[in-house]
Amino acid sequence: MIVKAPAKINLYLEIINKRQDGYHNIESVMHTVSLFDILEFSETELNRIELVCENSELSNPEKNIVYKATKVFKEKYNINKGIKIKLTKNIPMGAGLGGGSSDAAATILALNKIWQVNDDIKNLEALGAALGADVPFFMTGGVAKISGIGDIVEKINTKLNLDFVLVKPNFGVSTPYAYSKVKFPLTNIRKIDNIITSLEKGMFDFESAKDLFFNRFEDFIFDEYQEIKQIRKVLEDLGCASLMSGSGATVFGLVHDKRNIDFILNELKKCGWNIWVASSFEVSKES
Repeated sequence: MIVKAPAKINLYLEIINKRQDGYHNIESVMHTVSLFDILEFSETELNRIELVCENSELSNPEKNIVYKATKVFKEKYNINKGIKIKLTKNIPMGAGLGGGSSDAAATILALNKIWQVNDDIKNLEALGAALGADVPFFMTGGVAKISGIGDIVEKINTKLNLDFVLVKPNFGVSTPYAYSKVKFPLTNIRKIDNIITSLEKGMFDFESAKDLFFNRFEDFIFDEYQEIKQIRKVLEDLGCASLMSGSGATVFGLVHDKRNIDFILNELKKCGWNIWVASSFEVSKES
């Protein structure tokens, strides 16, 4: 079985407060897009997990979230079978695109089919939540409101099909580090209602996106990582409504007119950044 694990971008991200357990409550709108890691699954005779990944940053298989997800799944459902998984990484690490969480969700969904467990999505989401707060979102993907520590997922029904360019500098930003830079109290807490209403009504045009896009992390990340701030400015100068995704380091630009993509890409290539073109992607239509 071969499956695609999509990246996500945050169209909106507000940090509400810091909890006593050290985690942060957030409100966010996440959206899966067509940049994918690829996972290939094949059953084996020996009762063991074999994970193969050519990415040098993932040289220890047992520390990879795909390995952990497989191990947890086998233990949960008492599976005494072997599996070989080949992971091809296309979603960069430290990018704010959720690649690891998406890989974990894709693994759980695939094993549920391969081993004919056929458990329902709520139980699979609960299993995924133990691996990472973003994992449940990737079970269904599309567009969703995310709250709590990232583990509460409420689907947003929208028929919008958006086009983006994703731009990442030649470095990443650690999510724990980004949260450590957040200073409380936060002023002017933003409300999530307006962007949700616009998405649901299909009134999410280019001009409104510029006002509705919001990411609180920009307040704390841009001062230290000026290059990320520069990427956003370049995208805006090229006519894109833009925003940093997650805790960085990727910035996405909403493309107003697909006919301009070649021009935008040619201009971005002059800057030496990593660039991808992506569009809206619905996980549930592929699974």
